[in-house]
Amino acid sequence: MYPRSKFQEVLLEIRQEMAREADFDVDLFAEIVRTGSGPRDARIHSLGDQSPATGNGRRKGSLSIDSDA
Repeated sequence: MYPRSKFQEVLLEIRQEMAREADFDVDLFAEIVRTGSGPRDARIHSLGDQSPATGNGRRKGSLSIDSDA
């Protein structure tokens, strides 16, 4: 077999990391559905920028699971 290039090695690492994150997200979703409760800290899963320089704490086009949004 041919040796992998550096690009292929990095791409494989990225794909493996994304697969692990997707598995975690599926497990978290299944736990939420099974227990009928939300996550303990909703801000952990927020895609918004939490820096005070952005005004309302969100980037343009960001999503959040906050109930007051």
